[in-house]
Amino acid sequence: MKLLYKLLAFILALFIYSPVNEIATYTTSKEDADIVFSVLSDVHVEGNNKDKFELFGEGLRDVNSADKNDALIFLGDNTMNNQVIELSAFFGLLKKHNQIDNVFMVTGNHDLCPSKYNVGDYEDLKDRFFDYKGSFIKAKYDTLYYNYSIDGYKFIVLGSESDAGVQEDISDKQLDWLENELKLAEKDGKPIFIFNHYPLNHTWEDVWTDGHIGEDSEKLHEILKNSKNQIVYFSGHLHMGLYDNQVSYVNENNITYISVPAFGADNTIGDADIQDKGMGMYVEVYENEIVVRVRNFAEHKWMDIEHSISL
Repeated sequence: MKLLYKLLAFILALFIYSPVNEIATYTTSKEDADIVFSVLSDVHVEGNNKDKFELFGEGLRDVNSADKNDALIFLGDNTMNNQVIELSAFFGLLKKHNQIDNVFMVTGNHDLCPSKYNVGDYEDLKDRFFDYKGSFIKAKYDTLYYNYSIDGYKFIVLGSESDAGVQEDISDKQLDWLENELKLAEKDGKPIFIFNHYPLNHTWEDVWTDGHIGEDSEKLHEILKNSKNQIVYFSGHLHMGLYDNQVSYVNENNITYISVPAFGADNTIGDADIQDKGMGMYVEVYENEIVVRVRNFAEHKWMDIEHSISL
């Protein structure tokens, strides 16, 4: 089956998107960044939607035009329905246009939760996701939650463990694992980057009341608050864009929550000031500062919006 997936992805990538123009290389805002990574959320590659194929292709080429990029994180809802044709298009374009070694996949409700167009139950959709991921992604992990280290910086991915609709089911086992990982990271004192499709309940509940973790949010919140490290928590899901011409963030003691706009859909939930498709985050990590910059990867331009976190 994996060979068939690879063949279909290869064939689709040849025909669904053809680059036209060269993309200029871009650089970090300052010299001597320890690590740099890009975050795209809610790509929503969909069926026969040529516009979304082209949007994703342009975005991938732009991400790979950066002078420095140590990782690429997809923050969930990578496809619209987790169909074979959509996954083949997504991973086919990724295979063809990406040269970044560290690629991390987060799962969202569109990836795992059955709907009118998501054929199969949660376990079927999860297995299909892992089949594709295992065929195309170098980083090997066999659970929806895992951690990875890049030059001493810890990256943690969280994931829903059942069909919880637009919310998230986080088991006690996953929470215990996270708590242990955070304790292990205390010895070096470096910031920790957490990636979860779903925001915590108390962050942007006025934008979409039901579009948050749900009943497991407070347990997760307590674990994060008890960490001795600076935590930067990236979430998507809300499609809410950018307010007041700034990064959508919430600062809370040792935690900074950042909402990443939808890449493959209009960001119309919550009536944000900037609702463009194609946006994502380019994150530069320095010894004493983290700089989160907003870039429209599909249009190959900076949004002149950034947020700085002191370390």
